[in-house]
Formats: sequence, C-alpha cells, structure tokens
Amino acid sequence: MERELERVREREPEPENFYDFMLRWKIEKSRQRQEGQVLIKGKELPWIQSRHGLGKMYVGPANWDQVGAPGWIVTRTGMEKIRRGKHSHTGGGVLFYILEGHGCTVNNDLRLEWKRGDLELIPITRYENVHQHFNLEPGRPCGKLVVRFWPFMEPLAYETRQVDDSPDWKGPRNGQLYRPEDFVPEAAKVRGYDISLEGPPATLLDDLLCRRNEWRERMSKAKLVIEEKDCPVERNRMGLYRWYIHPAFTNVGCRHILFWTQEIPPGSRSGQQKHQGGRIHYIVEGKGYSLLNGVRYDWEEEDLLVLPIKAGGTILQHFNADPVRPAKMAVAEPNWYDILGVDLACGLEQLENSPDYP
Repeated sequence: MERELERVREREPEPENFYDFMLRWKIEKSRQRQEGQVLIKGKELPWIQSRHGLGKMYVGPANWDQVGAPGWIVTRTGMEKIRRGKHSHTGGGVLFYILEGHGCTVNNDLRLEWKRGDLELIPITRYENVHQHFNLEPGRPCGKLVVRFWPFMEPLAYETRQVDDSPDWKGPRNGQLYRPEDFVPEAAKVRGYDISLEGPPATLLDDLLCRRNEWRERMSKAKLVIEEKDCPVERNRMGLYRWYIHPAFTNVGCRHILFWTQEIPPGSRSGQQKHQGGRIHYIVEGKGYSLLNGVRYDWEEEDLLVLPIKAGGTILQHFNADPVRPAKMAVAEPNWYDILGVDLACGLEQLENSPDYP
C-alpha cells in the first residue's frame, strides 16, 4: 500500500514555471488562430442602437478569441437622421470607408466632406480628436465601414469618451463614459517648441527630433479624405485594385493600415497569392467565394472575410460567382512591411496571375 502511495506522489506534476507557461500560452494562441472564424455573415448581425448611433459589430474585443486574425475592430454604422453622437479619441488612427450616402465630419474645427466610395481618416495626433459625423441628406441612408487595429492603438494610450449622444439614444446617461472637463492631462499640454533644431542634427537624439518635425510637417498637409476619383484602377497580378493607402504613399493622414478596393469582373477571379494572414475583406457588392488553403468560403454583400494568421501562411484566391454583376471588396491589412519586412514569417508569394492582368 505504501509503495502505491509513493507512485501516486511521484506522478504529481511539478509547479508550472514561466517558460512552460509561455509555451502553453503560445500553443493556445496558435490553436485559436488555426480554428478561428474566417467568414462573418453581415446580414445575420443585429443592428444595435447605442449612445453614439446605429451600428453592427463584426470583429472586436468580445470575439477576438473566436476569429482567425485577432486585433481588428470592424464595425458598420448607419445614419438617416442629421447626426450621430459626438465623441473624442486620444491618438486617432481610425479609417471610415463610405458605403453609401453623402455627409461630413467635423473633427475639432476641421470640416471633412465625403461621399460613397471615399475613405475618411482620423489621423494619429498628439492632441485629442473630438469629432462628429453628419448626414447632409437627412432621410436618405448613410453608412460607413469603420476599421481600427488595436495593436497600433494601445501604444497611443487610446481612449474614447462620449461628448454628446445620438438623437436616437433613449437610454440613461452614464457619467463615467463621458469626457470630463479636465480630460486632457496637464502633461499632454507641455510642448517643447522653445528648443531650436536649426542645422543638421548633432546627435542621434537630434535626428529623432528632426524626424518628428518632418512627420508633423507632412501630417499638416496630409489628405484626411481620399476620394475614390483620385484612386485610379490598377491592373496588377491580383486583379483590379484602387489603392487608398499604400506604403509608398506619404501624403495620407494614416499609414499604419493599408487599404484598397478590389473589383472582380463577372465570372472572373483574382490572382493566387500566399500571404501571412491578418488581412480583412469586406464585401461591398456582389457574391462569390474564396479558396483559403483549398477550403471554400462563400460570401455575399455585407460579409466580412478574415484571412487567418497561420504558420506557413495561407494560399488565397477570390472568385466572382455572378456571370452578370461585378464583385467588389474593401480590403485592409496592418502596414507591418516597414517594421517586419514584406515576407513576414512565411514569404509573400505570387502563385498565379489574375486573368484580368495585364
């Protein structure tokens, strides 16, 4: 009997150390990405009336553990009345793709007018962005696809506070969610403009400060509304693109997320590519399907296709299943390329050209 008890005691696991914890944590994260949801059916998502306005949530913190590429915050907003609520962002870095309607946004004292097909940007700034969206044709629908990527937002000490409610909000006011008068910390008001940086930088720290000044100068002139008419169609190996944000563009108000639209003619297909993953595709119009590592995912208008992040990457190709109507996607991915390289950890490989190229 004593020998049996000794054997039981010998089988007890040792306390988990930090290294084993990290191994287990990484394996679990990999499993979540491998098994995570790839296709989110937009028409099955409910419209929710919040204090900021009408909207539906595709991806966000509540379901990051269920999708193949966590970190995205993707919503769709709707507006028929004259305005939505007003709120403030510290940091910024939000993209709004206009799906329908004509309106404007007042960001601080700047008025930005937009229409269907345009891309509106809330820039990354060192000051607070207080903004509100307006429908310039009340009674007619007005909607946006809103795209944010949390891994780029958290380092900015990102917060959102409510300033004013949507006229459609009938619920109670929760004071903790609203912007207090002293919302901007005193430390954020300190500015070091009194130090002269004339001439070439004398140290590497001065070099950083000069780069800061160059960045501020570029951002002061950057586009905050990129109009569809200013984005020519590019016939490339993947098909028909309109680039809104690309690593080569230095005149746009946000560069941390790449953004383009892709049109697939009736009955046609895109090129085939191997990619690390983390890219999202919102179906603006049409119907079709995508092959991801040989698995077929059928999509239609309002769906969101999430390219999962996988070891070895994902081989992807998109097909338009409609012989009459074109299909159109709005596509976004983090701009890792200047930081982690274009190959990332799997290699960006073009495996087949689209029949629409050249």
